[in-house]
Amino acid sequence: MFSGTLAMLHRALRLDARLTRTHLFRLSFALLVYGALIYSQAISASLLGAPGLKLFETMTYLNLILISLAGVSFFATAITEEKELDTLGLLKMAGIDPLGILLGKSTSRLLGTILLLLVQLPFTLLAITLGGVTLGQVLAAYCSLTAYMVLLANVGLLCSVVFRRGGTASAVVVLFLMAYFAAPSVVRGLELGLVNSGLIAGRSASAAQVEQFADWCEKISVAYRLGEIMTTGFADRPVGIQVVFSLTMAAVLFGIAWGGFNRFTRGADVAITVRSDVFAQLVKTGQKRRSRPGRNALEWKEFHFVTGGLPLQIVKFVLYGLISGAILWAADRYYDYPLSRAAEFVVQAMLGAIVLESGLYASVVFHDEWRDRTLPLLTMLPIRSSRIVRSKIVGCAPALIPAIFWLFAGCAIWPDGPVQIVKSLLPSRMFFGLVWLLFLTLTAFFSMVVRWGALPLAIAVMAGGGFVASCCGSPMIMLLSASNRETTASEGGFVLVDLVIGVLIVLLQVDVHRRVEIASSQ
Repeated sequence: MFSGTLAMLHRALRLDARLTRTHLFRLSFALLVYGALIYSQAISASLLGAPGLKLFETMTYLNLILISLAGVSFFATAITEEKELDTLGLLKMAGIDPLGILLGKSTSRLLGTILLLLVQLPFTLLAITLGGVTLGQVLAAYCSLTAYMVLLANVGLLCSVVFRRGGTASAVVVLFLMAYFAAPSVVRGLELGLVNSGLIAGRSASAAQVEQFADWCEKISVAYRLGEIMTTGFADRPVGIQVVFSLTMAAVLFGIAWGGFNRFTRGADVAITVRSDVFAQLVKTGQKRRSRPGRNALEWKEFHFVTGGLPLQIVKFVLYGLISGAILWAADRYYDYPLSRAAEFVVQAMLGAIVLESGLYASVVFHDEWRDRTLPLLTMLPIRSSRIVRSKIVGCAPALIPAIFWLFAGCAIWPDGPVQIVKSLLPSRMFFGLVWLLFLTLTAFFSMVVRWGALPLAIAVMAGGGFVASCCGSPMIMLLSASNRETTASEGGFVLVDLVIGVLIVLLQVDVHRRVEIASSQ
């Protein structure tokens, strides 16, 4: 009865099981956990508290980050990639019903990702032997992570069905994640603001309802659930309210995607659809002709079509300004932080924005052309591959100006800001900048190797590489500890580390150039 419906799912699972890289990827996750166990056992004598709990907490939150990234780049492109390749109509013409397409394109990815969690479970159970972790905590954590993954997969599936482009679907998933994790704090902040302003009484029925809603938002959040699980003496059931809510919402979202599949994908041909400039009317640029590329055609193309052009930069400038103002206002109004301390939070937020933005740009700067087979056409131009790579970097660089501006604004308010800017020239501070460049280069490299998930894969490789480096006699941990004291010995040690990272960046850059040159012969 369901043989036709499950045909795509069955084929996807069989194909995934036959690929060698799939098993190597799962093996790498298991070896990462196993290596972490060995390392924690080796240094358990020097750790304060329960080493098993510290190890389990680190691995759990790392899985949470990777699942969130997978939801943005992996699950959100399940159907949009078929729309962008103009193959969704072929699947419909083959007689595959909407349920079969959803199961084959999305559920197969979900099952493959769940296997990454299951392959870690036997090794994570060994953390119990290190002390501080019980079997109930391990099972509860993995139940929460699995339910969160199922929810995020179906959020991405619905966005992928509704929207025509993968970038739009990923952006909506990011907004969902921001609302999902920030909802408890926002509701409690709203309650405190209403009470302080006198709009509601502190012990009134309205305040009690807002408090109950804030508690409910905390109970359904995976972040708060994992925080409860990591506490000493946790004895709750593995399946809590968060698991039930996540699975229920996932079923509802899957049903909406299934029921509205034909309606949302009726005009799924994006090849002939002109991308509208959403922000053109906001900045009054839609009434004029766009600037011409001139001699810098490649830079112009990257700036307008990869980073969104001037309209999006103005929107980001205003948005980052509002975020900075909100941080300064909330720190002074609700948390009693001085303005200098709040400015430090602004600097940290803008640094995070720069890393996130640059990572997103690096993941698409080559990927779209590599996926659409247009990179060979680009290499036919009478310019070198080094010029192509440099032009793409130069075209994307201005998109970071809004975050950099507010970063320097925070440094101007922060008393130690100018000193920290000068200290960024020290080898110990240059280390973090080189790690950031290595991350961007690795993301660009993976974008030319895999069809999806370049950004999460780069983060996983960076996390695994940092762990392996820390296990080799712990020299990196010693250097990072000594860098806080800014001694001459620590700065000299970081010179060697910076050189090693610089060599890795150069080697990856050479391979990226080589792949661009190879594209010209395809």
